[in-house]
Amino acid sequence: MNLTIIADDSAVYVDGAALAGLNLSNCNIPENVHALQWKVNIGWIEFKNEDNGHHPANQVINSLPDWADNCVAIFNNQVEINKNTAAEMQAIASANQPTTIGTMVV
Repeated sequence: MNLTIIADDSAVYVDGAALAGLNLSNCNIPENVHALQWKVNIGWIEFKNEDNGHHPANQVINSLPDWADNCVAIFNNQVEINKNTAAEMQAIASANQPTTIGTMVV
């Protein structure tokens, strides 16, 4: 899996699919984290500038932290909600189509 989490944007990208504006408030993302990048089996965490302007070095990681797994779970849940909503809207749209015979609406 390829994963990007951008904390300030509340955005999660999984294998090229992206959702922004997610409610990640319960994921326990550390406040000093700007982003997480994960490529298949290795990644890094990018940190925000400190109050004194110092920019901490990225931290290489070999496993996803629990908070990243929480973000992925919220992403997957929202994908399912979006699929269900799309299916419901499609069913409503199909049911509201007029009956036609040739080019005439009945």
